[in-house]
Amino acid sequence: MTFSPPTSTSTTATASSSATHELLAVLHNTSAVSNHPNSPSPPQHNGLSGQPLQNYHANLQSLRNSGDRSFLFFRSILEIAGNDDTLYSLSKQEPQSAAELLFHCILGFRHVILHRWDQFSSRFRNASRDFFFYLGLGLMRRSAEGQNNSIMDVRLPSMIARVCLATSAALWKRSWTTSYPSKDGRGSEGSNVATMSVAAAEDEDLSGVADFEKEVHLLQMLASHPVWMTAMTVIKNNGYYEHVTQQNLETLFEFCHETVMHSLKFIMAGNDNTVITQQQQSQQQRVILHMAVMTCVFLSSLVGEFGGSNSAITYNCPLEFHRTSHVIFEQEGISKVLNIAMGGLSGIVNHWNNNSNNNVAMMDASVELAVGVVDVIVDVLGWEFGSIGGGHWGRTGGSGLVRPPESWREYLIRPDLLGAVFYVYTSVRELGKNHEQGQDTITALRRFQHSLRQLLIGLASITGSIFQSKTEKGAYLEYFVNGLLSVLSMIVTDLSPFTVQNERSTAEDILLEQLQRETVDFCCMMTRIVTNFRVEALSILQNFATFLSAIASVGDVLLRISVSELKAAHGDVEVMADDGDWRNEAIGQLLEAVCLLSEDHWLLSSRAGNAQDTARNALASSLAPLYSSYVSCRIEMAKMEEFYLTANAAELDEVREEISGVSMDEEMNAASSLGRVHLPSSLSCLSSVFQSCVPKLQALFASDEQAVTPDAAALLEEARLLILCTGHLLTDDCAGETPFIPEAILNSCVEPSDLSHAIKTGSDEFAATTHAISQIVHVLMGIAEFQVSKVALSPKNPNLSPLLAKTLLWFFTRWASAYILPSSSSSSISESGSGQKGILDTWSNQETSRQVVSFCVTLCLHYFTLWPHESQVIQGSSELLFSLAKRDRNVKLLLMSCPSMEHLFNLHICTAGQIHSSTEKNAGPGVSEKMASAFRRIPYKYRANILTAILTSSSEINDAKSESCFNACLQAVQDSFRILVEALEQKKVRPHDVFTVEMTCLCVELFGGITRASEICHPERIPIFMTPFLPQLAALMNFYATDITICELLLVLFRDYTERYIVSLDREQCMTVFRASADLLKDYSSNHCQSRVIRKAVNDSQENDVQEEQSYNDVLCAIQLLNNIGAKDFVDSFSSQRTGAKGVDSNEVIEVVFFGLKQILPLMTNGLLHFPTLCKQYFSLLGFMMETYPDKIGMLPFDLFNGLLNSMLFGMSHTDLFVSKSSLQGIAALCREQIENKSLSGHLSQNPSLFDECSKRILEEVIFQSIIWDRIEPAANALLPLAAVDMNKFATVVNMISQQLDTEKKQKIQQAFQTLMDPDVIGKVSKGNYGGRLNRMRFRKDFELFVKDIHSKVLVF
Repeated sequence: MTFSPPTSTSTTATASSSATHELLAVLHNTSAVSNHPNSPSPPQHNGLSGQPLQNYHANLQSLRNSGDRSFLFFRSILEIAGNDDTLYSLSKQEPQSAAELLFHCILGFRHVILHRWDQFSSRFRNASRDFFFYLGLGLMRRSAEGQNNSIMDVRLPSMIARVCLATSAALWKRSWTTSYPSKDGRGSEGSNVATMSVAAAEDEDLSGVADFEKEVHLLQMLASHPVWMTAMTVIKNNGYYEHVTQQNLETLFEFCHETVMHSLKFIMAGNDNTVITQQQQSQQQRVILHMAVMTCVFLSSLVGEFGGSNSAITYNCPLEFHRTSHVIFEQEGISKVLNIAMGGLSGIVNHWNNNSNNNVAMMDASVELAVGVVDVIVDVLGWEFGSIGGGHWGRTGGSGLVRPPESWREYLIRPDLLGAVFYVYTSVRELGKNHEQGQDTITALRRFQHSLRQLLIGLASITGSIFQSKTEKGAYLEYFVNGLLSVLSMIVTDLSPFTVQNERSTAEDILLEQLQRETVDFCCMMTRIVTNFRVEALSILQNFATFLSAIASVGDVLLRISVSELKAAHGDVEVMADDGDWRNEAIGQLLEAVCLLSEDHWLLSSRAGNAQDTARNALASSLAPLYSSYVSCRIEMAKMEEFYLTANAAELDEVREEISGVSMDEEMNAASSLGRVHLPSSLSCLSSVFQSCVPKLQALFASDEQAVTPDAAALLEEARLLILCTGHLLTDDCAGETPFIPEAILNSCVEPSDLSHAIKTGSDEFAATTHAISQIVHVLMGIAEFQVSKVALSPKNPNLSPLLAKTLLWFFTRWASAYILPSSSSSSISESGSGQKGILDTWSNQETSRQVVSFCVTLCLHYFTLWPHESQVIQGSSELLFSLAKRDRNVKLLLMSCPSMEHLFNLHICTAGQIHSSTEKNAGPGVSEKMASAFRRIPYKYRANILTAILTSSSEINDAKSESCFNACLQAVQDSFRILVEALEQKKVRPHDVFTVEMTCLCVELFGGITRASEICHPERIPIFMTPFLPQLAALMNFYATDITICELLLVLFRDYTERYIVSLDREQCMTVFRASADLLKDYSSNHCQSRVIRKAVNDSQENDVQEEQSYNDVLCAIQLLNNIGAKDFVDSFSSQRTGAKGVDSNEVIEVVFFGLKQILPLMTNGLLHFPTLCKQYFSLLGFMMETYPDKIGMLPFDLFNGLLNSMLFGMSHTDLFVSKSSLQGIAALCREQIENKSLSGHLSQNPSLFDECSKRILEEVIFQSIIWDRIEPAANALLPLAAVDMNKFATVVNMISQQLDTEKKQKIQQAFQTLMDPDVIGKVSKGNYGGRLNRMRFRKDFELFVKDIHSKVLVF
């Protein structure tokens, strides 16, 4: 980097002592930095020749940190800004090195003055603050052609001008609390603070300033600096000189207001019919316009600094300073900024509305100012009221709504201005399409459009008490919607040509690029309107139906453009990925708006003919076409994409495919709300597509093709997406809940209520709608049945598509669990008393329900025996079975009556002892050898899932067939396991023989399937069966401790068993599982804790983190097992106290948990604790142990204890609040145990500074950090006993930490600790009393005040 300092004729610099030369020497020369006063030693390098960039910046940072006592930064700025040639070069963006040096000088000086604030005089701070203000505004002079005092139109590069203004804003904030005007209008520091007469520097007492002589010299230089002199000239000539010469915080806003309004007068003067050219504008007028623009930039910076959004600037001030500044600016400053900006906006709007001739010169002059004014308003609307100031306004949750104070009503609630803003937007929009204008003008117009859109989004978000009545709110809404609709109609018109696949011109590409962001913003605006005003207010509007139609029109045109774009890309989604993102975002916004509209709770009170009923009808009629467009376009796009992938043998990246699948699922969930707005038309759309698709699909299944052609892949994808649409429309994801038919489906499929005064339910089209649903379900059944029949003939035919089978199973799982024998209390609609319940009656009688249940079971049986290696199909089948098995008694009995279910029982019984490679031929009754051979090839974990499903379905105890099948299934597992155990014990087989290992895996998995059948009727039967086998299962670890697969299977089995049944086990069963778990963990630990090396990759991808964490799933299972066992202590203790029942003694529980903890502690390194799930489970166990049984910790060997303590110190500053609280509670428990029982004396003898280290780290890593605010109580509970262990040593730690601070802060922190550590409370705690409850509560309250005080007055940000 090279930069030749300017040779200036200005009085501010001399060639012999150039500040720029000196600064460059410091930055490029090691000796210059090292010899600089108070400078630390810089990095070593080889001088200027080949100077690395990092060394340049290192020297720059070193100079900043040293405090720049020679004012190199400021002097260089004065020198560069005072040189005519350099300024002119900067305005032309050359040389780059000069601009970069000036940029770093400004940032460096800002850092120095903010961090050494009290070491500068107020006069110097204020003068430098206003110098940067004037420099950023562009007030500069050029000596040329004898015009020594002429104003030149030279502008600094935008980046440098903005950093100047940001610096001025930061200095205003830093002096705000001390300079804030008092009631008499003067600053609190007196009139001298506000006085900006630089020449009077000698009159101020500077004796307390370290470098007062240098400051006086610099102030003298500043008084004669061209920038300063030019600023005074311009200000005086334009009539607001008094606002600057007496500039304080009040007159700052007056100056900004005058600057903006003065420029508007000039702009408005051009609204007559006289065409004004660029040459006719005077230099001075251009400077004033530029000043106004940069004034807006300054106001935005000011709002950002006080609002806290500009985090790049550090003030070296405590939090209390930022909080106080925020409060003061919120009370007075923010409203003044809004007043200036709204005045500017009114002028801009008047100009654009009256400027009929659209004079180019006036347009260019006004656009840049308009952008600045609008951006200020947007920033003000984004102000977080009370975020750190304690106010009661602000944003509403995560909806993006804004609740401004009532005092802003005069500025914001102006429907006339709202309409005018929309008019200006449409005018600017049309001008932006005129490509005959210059590119700079078009770019400026587009920036103006963007700013106006952000303003309109903010205005659409206004809510709260700022509206005085519903009438006023409705009028505001009507003006807004009228303007919104006028723009949306233009957008639809402009987008429509792009729905047709044609070669686009360059102009059309530019137009489409412009429409992208505009469309997204206006879709966001619609969503914000719906979120804010809801259906009740919108439905009153005369153009409510037009508003709904606009949503449908925009959505339709976006979908059709997506189809057209993908066609142009020949199905290659990668080509259109960037262009497609904006459409997906816009469609997502529209679907969100539809969800809010259709699910509005106000519509629930619909009665015949009332406002809700009218609104519901409007939603149905206006939005129904959009669902048909969505389905047809999404299916068409999916077909094209699949066609391309197959034709080009391309594969999607797995991660992207997963993300795409999740995104599509979320989108379809939202689209289901759209489809349910008018269910008959949605079902009609799906039915018509099915009619076209099914015959072609059946023909594909029946073909003998042994390869999937692109056309076949497209057809299969069409069918898959069609099934997904149907499933989302008819069902909801009821994971973890009782499945019900969606309310909207019920409302459309039951007979309407006949009471005029009652809530309106049902639909006149209920019979046709119910029939349409039934027909679609039967179509899907037919597809599945036809596919299975072809799989039986040709299971390897790729056109039969296991993926399609998986999708069909997904649909039947969601549909069957909700629609077959639906609960009569599933909805208020079902209890409305109507004669015919439509869809509720369709599959409610014995015959129809038996048919569909038999179909589902038979389908699963066929998939099990025809496609045993298709894991996704097998998983989907077992989930379908289990979803039915979990239903009530009636469904269970229907399952047991199915012949196919009997086949499943027999298949399990005859193959329970057969591994994949078994050749035995002992198929049970009704089961062919082919079926048995296929069933045994199913992966073991899915055979376990099937066992869980059939056990659950046969769990009814008052049915002989169910009981017989249930017991037979258990007996089959018992027999196969008994054979395995006997063979191992009698050494008839080798443990690590491949067949023995396979058999072990099968048996353990099957026991896991039995364990997971906890939702059966009378689940106590599972522990009765499992208890005798637990010791034998644990003994398998002795054989297979080195086999990580079997290790994990055993740990998962014991974890699942204790998780599901530990609370219900009696004493004998508990002691059995305790002993078995202890043996299991002992054998596991002996083989893994010593030899296994656990590492955590640093800065790895999230995907790799997840995969790596899964490789330690065995460790996670071991921790979860101990957590489950520990829960037994609480359950039985509670039970014994309440009922007198005999449970397990606490000591018996803790012995097992403590033993297990010792086994896994060697594994718990910091590397392993970086995995979030493992970390949380470990600290859950640790928190329980430390809080309940801290006396046991003293018995640990020192190495294990030290590792445990380090893990708690690691966890106390963890980002996860649960981990942090558990760690702090553990540390507190250790301290109390030492105080009361001296249990840790042995460990202290090996490390006497053990608690000192804890004190130091909890202070530095928790209490003195910003993370303290969400963990104040546990930190207080830990600090109190930690100090009481040895108050003298604790005081030493505090003193050591305070030595790192300056004298003032050192005194403050020591005084704060003295106030916090009440001798009476500490004395009581140190004697083992823990201070009593009232004293502990008082300490927590005092601690909270202590933290606030320290963070406000000592710690800096």
